[in-house]
Amino acid sequence: MLTGCSRPVVRSPQADSSADPLAVSPDREALARAVPPDYVMSILNASGGISAWAENRRLRAVGVVKIYRPDNSFYLTEHDFEVYPWSNAVRITASEPRGKFAWKMVAGRYEMLEGSTGADVSPLAGLYAAYADAFLQIVTAPVRLLDQGNQLHREPVPFRMNGQWYERIEVKFGPGTVAVERAGQTDVQTSQPYWTDAVLFLNRASSLIDMVWLSNVSRQEYVTVRGYNYSDVESIGIRVPSKVEIFRARPDSTVQDRLAQIDIRGK
Repeated sequence: MLTGCSRPVVRSPQADSSADPLAVSPDREALARAVPPDYVMSILNASGGISAWAENRRLRAVGVVKIYRPDNSFYLTEHDFEVYPWSNAVRITASEPRGKFAWKMVAGRYEMLEGSTGADVSPLAGLYAAYADAFLQIVTAPVRLLDQGNQLHREPVPFRMNGQWYERIEVKFGPGTVAVERAGQTDVQTSQPYWTDAVLFLNRASSLIDMVWLSNVSRQEYVTVRGYNYSDVESIGIRVPSKVEIFRARPDSTVQDRLAQIDIRGK
């Protein structure tokens, strides 16, 4: 196990993921036929390239997590993350004082896998879906630009934020698909996205998307997620953040109070 909070999410041995139905490879024929805009290819190339992403069916990491209360005090815990770039999915487990909790998001569909709400003492209770999908969106941001059904609109006029130059990419999320096992058969169903809209903030210096504002208007739910300290391509082939912060936000994308801070140790 890698140690140190500055360590990145790491690639797990892909042979170990063969029995995991979420650990799928991309449709390479569809990728070959696709003609993404130049700016999408630039983002993919800056994060390691589409070939490197295609080799990663599953990413695994351990995160030291601070979950913040309204008074800015925090609850300290540890989460195990399994991220599936090509399934648009994440599975998270946590060992808490009153038991183990596990949940997943697959193409916008939330499922609690283990744990009782009555035993949950974490300030994250009731926010597991938003937390998980926000983490997924920032870690796999380059791949999400390739999702079919999403509508992208780039605003090429740069603006300055926190001393750096950015561009905005607006996204309207479209439905995805999720495989459901029933009586030994796999049924592919349409799944509605958890978020309806997003603004991706493209850092012009790094060509990385290091901040994402996420919105679901019908639920009046808004968060902003930021990535920091991105890994070098040489270490695992792709660039992913080693620190993630999730904030509550307003409809105009203004950041409010911090919800969680995740320092990745790797696994």
